[in-house]
Amino acid sequence: MSGLWHCKNPALFEKEKDEVEARYPELHFRVIGDVVRVRGTFPIVCEGQVLDRYSVELLLARDHPKSLPLVREIGGRIPRTPERHVNQDGTACVLLPDQRWEVWPIGSPLLDFLNGPVRNFFLGQSLVERGDPWPFGQWGHGARGIIEYYSGLLDTQDLLVISRYLECLVAKKVKGHWPCPCGSGKRLRDCHTGNVRDLQEKIARKDAAYSLGHLRRWMETAAAGVLESGR
Repeated sequence: MSGLWHCKNPALFEKEKDEVEARYPELHFRVIGDVVRVRGTFPIVCEGQVLDRYSVELLLARDHPKSLPLVREIGGRIPRTPERHVNQDGTACVLLPDQRWEVWPIGSPLLDFLNGPVRNFFLGQSLVERGDPWPFGQWGHGARGIIEYYSGLLDTQDLLVISRYLECLVAKKVKGHWPCPCGSGKRLRDCHTGNVRDLQEKIARKDAAYSLGHLRRWMETAAAGVLESGR
């Protein structure tokens, strides 16, 4: 128990609790066993007006705020489908973990997570539910979303290049004599070493490894489909 974030840092627990419950009075913190749950009604505010409300539950990670909270809609409104960005276990894909550095950097308060990614996710759900388009654009679910994100980040549609960059991000130590992931044929130290180091500082190894696994399975499935269609 002493290794849990709320036991190690009770001041942070009280700070997160006070800030969230002051902004969202219908959300309440509860410590159940070794898990901190934030549960209640979450209002969706748009242009100063409450557009909608959702019953939600957040499970804060044991190492909060290092790892992302799990978010669930518990009122049964949102279908558990890829099109609505909800997994079969009910967890919502409020953001791609690889993108965290852009929208909720490590060390940011939980209130920022609620005001940003969580609010935007449920705002999108409300608008789509009434027939409007996604308000902030829409990435694909799973591997497709990973491909779309890294295609924009690296300015390439080449899946091999994306996978090689991810391999560098997963490695414990990147060596300068390795071939550059961009495919130029140059050594990394003579090409995109600065780019790789920058991404290593922003994207956690475990998140890059998760994305690499999804990407490899997608590529293998796509390759098998091509081979099958060519028979």
